[in-house]
Amino acid sequence: MLAVNAAIVGERPTGLGIYGLQLIDALEDVGERLTVFTSAPEAVTARHAQVVRVSSRIRPERGASGHLARLVWTQTALRAHVRRTRADALLNLMPEGLLATPVPQVTVIHDVLPLHYPGEYPRQQYYFRHYVPAVLRASRRIIVSSESTRRDIERFYPSVPRERLRVVAPGCDPRRYAPGPPATASRPYALYLGNVMPHKNLGRVVDAFAAVARGRDVRLVLRGWGRARNVDDLRTRLERLALGDQVDWAPYAEGAALPDLYRGARMLLLPSLYEGFGMTALEAMACGTPVITSSTSSMPEVVGDAALLVDPLQTDALADAMRRLFEDDVLAEDLRARGLSRAKLFSWETTGRAVQTAVREAVG
Repeated sequence: MLAVNAAIVGERPTGLGIYGLQLIDALEDVGERLTVFTSAPEAVTARHAQVVRVSSRIRPERGASGHLARLVWTQTALRAHVRRTRADALLNLMPEGLLATPVPQVTVIHDVLPLHYPGEYPRQQYYFRHYVPAVLRASRRIIVSSESTRRDIERFYPSVPRERLRVVAPGCDPRRYAPGPPATASRPYALYLGNVMPHKNLGRVVDAFAAVARGRDVRLVLRGWGRARNVDDLRTRLERLALGDQVDWAPYAEGAALPDLYRGARMLLLPSLYEGFGMTALEAMACGTPVITSSTSSMPEVVGDAALLVDPLQTDALADAMRRLFEDDVLAEDLRARGLSRAKLFSWETTGRAVQTAVREAVG
């Protein structure tokens, strides 16, 4: 039996929580017997998993206090749960695991973003510099989402044995993200989905769009939010560029609306300076939407030859790629076809079997 530390799954799962829920489903589908520990058992859809409700104080929605509570809960209550269930192994869906474990432990880590941008994450420095490497050293196998993240682990945590690392890309759900008739759009639009953070490179995104939008009836659709300072900086930039109704910016997109947002877009923009994987690029390709993304970090691994790769530091290169996709129907159709083929390589069955193999290696 595999115990799953799903403390990162909250009341309203996003990002990491959604990944965790899909991985739980995938592991059940490949035959794993699971006991899942979560404060939001109603979010778990795996039909045969034993789900154990734990304290709501550890939910990610509680911010810093929830994070601290999770760290304490992990070393105390989770340890007791694992002993009581007599699990064969423990899978941590985040690098929040046992520092000394009575059973083999496998830990998932997607990125080390705070170590690349310490100024943006000052409160997470102790966690990433001391706690995370201790958890990884206590894990017999470590699941990373990309070769880029594997290189980061080797760079920032040289004490972690590299032979324990396994690169396992997330999957994409074809029942949700698939080509289909897009919702009617009044004007062609470029789409960005994600946080408003410096590494997302949104300053260059809006500058590039401004260069392309003059004299064209096109829009930039932004869905995302962030810290007040970063949001204010982006708002000020947009006001200075005077793009008016050519920019449609809302804090969030409802999960049910995402497929239609992708399908209706002329292109997805993800020219980030750093990504541990870049899930929105995969989802866009699965919906048949052309992608413009960075030639750095993990993005070439995700998109292969099915996207336009640009130097994320070159605003002119980003603007040129956007201009081409707004104007060139042949290029757009070619990228659509390539993207659909590329997305099929990322299945949750493949992900589940690879994680299952890592767990069995850890137990063995």
